[in-house]
Amino acid sequence: MPLDPEESFAQVEADVRRAEMRAAQMPVFEATVASVRGTGRSRGRDVIAQVDSGGRVVDLRLSEAALARGAQRLSAEILSTIRQAEVDARESTLRAVSELLGADDPIVAQLRDTEPASPERTLHGR
Repeated sequence: MPLDPEESFAQVEADVRRAEMRAAQMPVFEATVASVRGTGRSRGRDVIAQVDSGGRVVDLRLSEAALARGAQRLSAEILSTIRQAEVDARESTLRAVSELLGADDPIVAQLRDTEPASPERTLHGR
């Protein structure tokens, strides 16, 4: 069945409006994602890690008590705390983008379906 030219034109116009609205939202979207921080804390709250929305460590705080536990234990606590911060950042990013674009937006679905960073990625910064 041939397409009705008026319906086709109306669909194109609607698509253009959606694209313009999306383009107008992008600066806010980028600022929102850039501002997200995730935080993880050790059980004793003496190791604190903060990561950005991409999981990159932006802050790491260690108390003297944490340092006194030795290198092996401290390194395990640091990695665990960073992983907690990554989960927090992922959840915060998803929440912020959902509020901005709507829970049914394709970008939100893509973020929701994206696998969290693997421990190897965290360890090697890739």
